[in-house]
Amino acid sequence: MSAGSASMAFQPHQDQNLVHRLSHYTTFASLLTGLLHEHICTGCSADFVATGHPVVLEREITEDQIQYWIAQDNTPLSKSSQDGNQGRGCSRLRLLIGSPEQHSSDAEILPLPMSRETFETIRTTWNMPKELLRMMLSTLPIATPIQTLNAVGQSIHGLMMRSARSRDWNFCLGLVHNAETGIVHAIVNGMQGEEIDQLLTCLRESRSCLSEPMLLPIFLLELKVHYFAILLENRAERIEGIELDTGMKHEFSPNAKRKDARHREREKLLKELNFDEITQKLTGGTGTLSFCDMTFASSLRALELVCSVKERIRSLPYCRPDRINAADTNAVDTRVAYLRGLIVGAQAHSGVLSARTKAQVQTVYSMIGQKDNQLNIETAAASRKIAEISLRHNTAMKDMAKDSRNIAILTRKDSTDMRIIAVVTLLFLPGTFMAALFDAGFFNFSPGDSDQVVSKWIWLYIALTGAATLVVFGGWYLFSHKQNKKMMRVVNADARPSLGSDRDDLESGVTALATPPATAPLWTARSMSTGEMELVSSFGRSADALK
Repeated sequence: MSAGSASMAFQPHQDQNLVHRLSHYTTFASLLTGLLHEHICTGCSADFVATGHPVVLEREITEDQIQYWIAQDNTPLSKSSQDGNQGRGCSRLRLLIGSPEQHSSDAEILPLPMSRETFETIRTTWNMPKELLRMMLSTLPIATPIQTLNAVGQSIHGLMMRSARSRDWNFCLGLVHNAETGIVHAIVNGMQGEEIDQLLTCLRESRSCLSEPMLLPIFLLELKVHYFAILLENRAERIEGIELDTGMKHEFSPNAKRKDARHREREKLLKELNFDEITQKLTGGTGTLSFCDMTFASSLRALELVCSVKERIRSLPYCRPDRINAADTNAVDTRVAYLRGLIVGAQAHSGVLSARTKAQVQTVYSMIGQKDNQLNIETAAASRKIAEISLRHNTAMKDMAKDSRNIAILTRKDSTDMRIIAVVTLLFLPGTFMAALFDAGFFNFSPGDSDQVVSKWIWLYIALTGAATLVVFGGWYLFSHKQNKKMMRVVNADARPSLGSDRDDLESGVTALATPPATAPLWTARSMSTGEMELVSSFGRSADALK
């Protein structure tokens, strides 16, 4: 809604409009921190003269001009007010708007655009309570009436109203009305530049109704409520988009094929749904709806206060009938009734959106749980497949181990047989060699004429055969021992780099074995089978080991 549409669609009189714009920057003291900031104070004065034609004065003034501007309460505005009717039928709205603010956070409290002395001058001159300063520096939605007497004993009625602190329409209003003089004094602070322009546009387009003292707070409430009502519409579109994404809302179609296609498309979207983004949207939407609820509730309370003060002013004995226009009064009452209905409707809409948001939150949490369960099921199925593969692998490894064991047993049997053959061969080889040597004809050990069955040189054969057997077995032992040492040196030389790399691995955090591998049972059994009682951990110690 534009600023023009936000104003009351009243038909103003053909008026004389005088607009003065003077832009100045000045330095004002901060009421919060004592720091100095540059601001602009905008003073807007709207007056009615006896003939009923409004004269609007607008200008931007600096702080040092405020006291002079305040002192102009009794200054006539036009020549038409210089007649005998001066002071009769004249209603004036004197509005002071603080310099535009730029809000970057809902919780940010900006300093006031004037010094404490200037603010106290305005407050005491316009008969406003001390609590107005506390309200301006607050962050809570507050609305309270004002009823007091000025220095000459005239009755002063009005209100103080503050909206909930937010980046948009963060206004604080202090307004008082003197029923005897018909002057309304108001100070507004906390609004942004565009909001100030909208408010002034609404006042300009409703000049014929400026005789209503509560017109300014009605405009402020309507502009704020309308802004947040539009915000609700935007949130409704977002919630509808989330409902479409989660499949909780879909378009109706009588075509069965189209339904199936949309169902498949929705199933595909559900698999690709970004739950993190949806959760962020729902969380932000919940906070926005809560703030809207507070805004509508506080605006409704403030509107009831505005109506109460308006009726109290109308019932005052000093309220002059010549200042009241029935058509304008009815228009204001109609706008108040519309605003009340707008707030009630916005509250109902906000309640529906809150319920839909909560339903979506529960739906998303359920879908996240279902997705987690589906992932767990898929993980369990994958783990089962891995376990089955591992079982088959272990079975194959077990079969391979059995085959290896059988091969080892057969190899051991073959090596034992070969060892036996080697021992028997070495045992009979010296005797065979000696027998062949003695039978070669190189020596004559046979007697000339004798009937002896056994030669007397048998002892020599036995001695030489025994000595040769000892030499053969001794040489075999020495040669095997030497080969074993040589093999051990080779094995140790090959093992040193690996041990060094193991140390490097340990230094780099990799776990490694600090002890050499245990002796293989197969080689232990083989060494034991040859009569070697000492356990060996390398090839050798036996003739077949070298093979």
